[in-house]
Amino acid sequence: MKMTRILGVARGTLVACAAITVCACGGNANAGMGAMNPISVHLVTQTVTVVQGGPAVSVVITIDSPSETAVVQVGGLPAGVSVSYAASDTNPSGLLTLTANATAIKGTFMPTVTVLSAGQTAMTTFTLNVVAMA
Repeated sequence: MKMTRILGVARGTLVACAAITVCACGGNANAGMGAMNPISVHLVTQTVTVVQGGPAVSVVITIDSPSETAVVQVGGLPAGVSVSYAASDTNPSGLLTLTANATAIKGTFMPTVTVLSAGQTAMTTFTLNVVAMA
């Protein structure tokens, strides 16, 4: 009976060790490959002005990333302002194009550009002025 109990404890201990080993092995997939360079994002122009009902305004967005692809999101835009992103053919940098419809809310805003690339996230803000057509 003591032997059965000891084997039961040993078996439980072995299972616990195996679980710990499996969990410990799930570490960094880039281990041994060196640190990954952080990505960055910035707009060539930090202040963008769009006119209600006016033409679209394009701004160069520069994304430094080891990947050729990126997901770009822009948050904090006022109602009536839309944005589109077009990457270049060879890297994730490209153009952000902003358009304000005739009923866009006028004022000054601070939208945030968020870029997801190479498993990382980078953000920047810019000043957006929405003005009435002259």
